[in-house]
Amino acid sequence: MRRLAGWLVLLGFLLPVLLRSEGAAADDPSVLRVTSTADSAGTCPHPTSCTLRTAIEAVNAGTAATATIAFDPATFPPDAPAVIQVGSAPLPALMRAGAVVDGSGAGVVVRGSSASLSMPQDGLHLAGSATSVRGLTFENFSGSCVVAEGPGSSVGGAAGNGFLGCGIAVRVTGTAVTVQGNDIVGAENGQPPGTGVVVAAGGALIGGSGAAGNRFERLARGIRVTGSLSGVTGTQIKGNDFAEVSEACITLEPGSSGTLVTTNSFRSCGTGIQVAAGDDLPASSGNTFRANTFAELRGPAISLASGGNGGVGRPAVARATPAGIEGTACAGCLVELYLAEHFPGGSGDYGRVPLGAPVTANVAGQFSASLPVSPGQWVIATATDGDGNTSAFGPAARVGAGAVLCGNVQLVPGWNHAAYFGSQPLLLGEAFPSTANPAVLAIYEMVDGTASYRRWLAATAAGRTLAALEPGREYWFLATAPVTLEGGFSVSFPVPATLQAGWNDAVYIGGSADPRDAFASLGDRLLQVARWDAARQRWMRYGDGRAPGWASEMQQVEACSVYQLLLSGPATLEPLQP
Repeated sequence: MRRLAGWLVLLGFLLPVLLRSEGAAADDPSVLRVTSTADSAGTCPHPTSCTLRTAIEAVNAGTAATATIAFDPATFPPDAPAVIQVGSAPLPALMRAGAVVDGSGAGVVVRGSSASLSMPQDGLHLAGSATSVRGLTFENFSGSCVVAEGPGSSVGGAAGNGFLGCGIAVRVTGTAVTVQGNDIVGAENGQPPGTGVVVAAGGALIGGSGAAGNRFERLARGIRVTGSLSGVTGTQIKGNDFAEVSEACITLEPGSSGTLVTTNSFRSCGTGIQVAAGDDLPASSGNTFRANTFAELRGPAISLASGGNGGVGRPAVARATPAGIEGTACAGCLVELYLAEHFPGGSGDYGRVPLGAPVTANVAGQFSASLPVSPGQWVIATATDGDGNTSAFGPAARVGAGAVLCGNVQLVPGWNHAAYFGSQPLLLGEAFPSTANPAVLAIYEMVDGTASYRRWLAATAAGRTLAALEPGREYWFLATAPVTLEGGFSVSFPVPATLQAGWNDAVYIGGSADPRDAFASLGDRLLQVARWDAARQRWMRYGDGRAPGWASEMQQVEACSVYQLLLSGPATLEPLQP
């Protein structure tokens, strides 16, 4: 029993040492394991004193048998990450080709000392070709948390990195760099939010499919592709999630070109994608934007500076129904249709989600598509020319049912402001509509743009200046009992109306909508709209801000209804697609 007890005591003493030795993998030539949180000279390999600084120096010098730096989980537990506080001296650059800093399976935080330094401080510098870093968290570097200079270097991957409170999370200065699977978040301690990724060299891939996409959140800027006289070309930005970015989620600066931005999600950005202006470098061009989603934006989804992206024109949807969508774009351009985020009046409309594969405009610039849409939704489009230049979103168009039916009109006792939809003119004669139904006592027709009326009076022929009712025209009827004006017609296209300065009577024959949308074609010439409520015998009004405060009761413009519109000048009312 004493011998067994002695062995147990010895085993208890040796077990932590054995575990430490196994955690350090001192006899494993495939990795050089960091076993200390210190930022000082150390000994590598060593079970307790191999620091990250010394490990990088050993890999660079070739004294380590491996180019892979890992971290001891006993020192850096995954569920309680340990901090390497980097002092004022920068970490040595990782120079050895193919070298890897791998924090997978451990909890490693590399933290800067920006608060105590007068100059911007960088974190890890990937200088050698095909070098990489993955599975670490970088915090509080006022410069760049990671600088990817080596050609073909990689930041993230199957095990992405975390970035918190960096001036710039990743600065890409080498060609063909990949940045994938990282969480890039702005500071939480009151520091100014920084920038996610700055790309200053060609061929970079930021993101990818599925888990390869990066997350950008609570930043001032998401991704900046900078320019140069030699040009920064071929950047791909794919599958990333952007949220709560105060300025532009993606900025393409002059001197950059050929950037592909696809399958990204933009939410709560100041601007989604911005092609910026500049005087010293050529305008950015050849940038293609495809299959992205946008939500809760505070500015444009796509903003192009003058001359940016080749000055490609925006497409316009001319007709949209569940049966098909038609419009115009640049000849031969690819047109991508989106379900729109629509704001009454159209100011700030943008595409929320793509509706399907792009379609091609013919040589005359006409396009058509059959896509899953419903009446009352709004659609919008971008166009991409043969050089890869994608436009900003064009104006949004409302999806109609395909036709509007103007049926029989019901008059109620009192004054009625209604249209006549008969198939042919109706002669008024001595009684309306016949001597068998003398319920209509008077009919007035406004002379548009004036205060004059033509009239028909049942009681006397004196003063009659209105001889017949014309189909599609609007009239005032004074009735003593309910009356039905029979007729009606159906049209599959909006019916425009030519209006004059002053008050106009007009029948709205188009898709029912918010007044700001229904009367958008009149622009700032529309001063006020009034509609007579026959049931309540009172006016309902809508104004543009110059009308009285009570002039806001009209919430919807209805097809086949009659409106009085006050205009500051002549204009044509173009109703929405029925």
